[in-house]
Amino acid sequence: AGFTLVELLVVIAIIGVLVGLLLPAVQAAREASRRMSCQNNVKQLNLAVANFEDAMKGFPMAAEFEVGTAWHSLILPYMEQKTLYDILTFQEDGRGNFQWAFSVPGISGNDALNNRAYNRFFRNIYVCEQRIATFRCPSSTFPESAADISGDNWIVQKRAPTNYLGCVSGYLTTDRRRQVATAPWGGTGATEVITDLDGVFINKMAHQRIQFNGKGWGMTGSKISTIKDGTSNTISIGEAEGDVSVVPEMGLIREDNRNNFGRKDHWAYGGDDIDTNNQGDMSEALGSTGVPMNAPKVAPGQPGFAAYEISFGSRHSGGCNFGFADGSVRFLTDKIDRTVYSAFGSRDRQEDIRTEESF
Repeated sequence: AGFTLVELLVVIAIIGVLVGLLLPAVQAAREASRRMSCQNNVKQLNLAVANFEDAMKGFPMAAEFEVGTAWHSLILPYMEQKTLYDILTFQEDGRGNFQWAFSVPGISGNDALNNRAYNRFFRNIYVCEQRIATFRCPSSTFPESAADISGDNWIVQKRAPTNYLGCVSGYLTTDRRRQVATAPWGGTGATEVITDLDGVFINKMAHQRIQFNGKGWGMTGSKISTIKDGTSNTISIGEAEGDVSVVPEMGLIREDNRNNFGRKDHWAYGGDDIDTNNQGDMSEALGSTGVPMNAPKVAPGQPGFAAYEISFGSRHSGGCNFGFADGSVRFLTDKIDRTVYSAFGSRDRQEDIRTEESF
């Protein structure tokens, strides 16, 4: 006695059907686990921000124009990364240069990125290349490190990205006040327009910072007393998924792979584009609920590209995780009412948010 060929084929077909039925369930379980790990990351970052606020009597500043420091660096001591924090320098060097990239004058593009003179221990570059799991969503498909080169050939060969941005605004692009991200790069988009708005995180200029003895003092932004909307109704941190392929996928040519010529990238710690001037690319560390969650791709140089750069979003199905100023973490769907979503991004507009069904 034995199996006939027909019986064997029937058994194989049944096994195939069972695998087909079980595979989506297994994938869903894995994604649920990744989403939970992501929520834990946001919770840990929220806790570090809260501990900074308690110690410094203010939230970390979002980022600092003309220096390059971003809020991720300021909370390192509060997430058991003081060793990395102690390496960082937040001021200019003696020649007026900043700390967040390596300069390769006279060389551009891949020649600059592959230059043997590159020194990964130069200034803050060593820290910029360190990957910390808390800064990365497990569902992210963005490379674990990526080459970063600015328009004037300042480079970091293996910069560590992040999936978590500070919320600087809840403005809608239809507001009569200063609009957020309505113009492409080169105009008022994801740059100086998101300075000192109505979010938990606010930016500062280098010359505005009060200098104290001791690194970190004077690097505060908003105060918890300014959150008039209530800490449980105000987003502090949100997910964002970087996209280095936005230009190639749309059939365009990116000049020398420069990040400010067409890709959505978010970096931990700080960056050369932020330190450039008050037109620096703040989308590297900051986002806004004034633009749609999981915003669609837009070609660089086109209206709406800056909105895409500062949009929150994720690889999770249907929405992404947000940390609120009270320390809670919530998953908001990308079908959320736009007015409610905008209101969550502001700290002091005192909107009336009543409908739980909206999110």
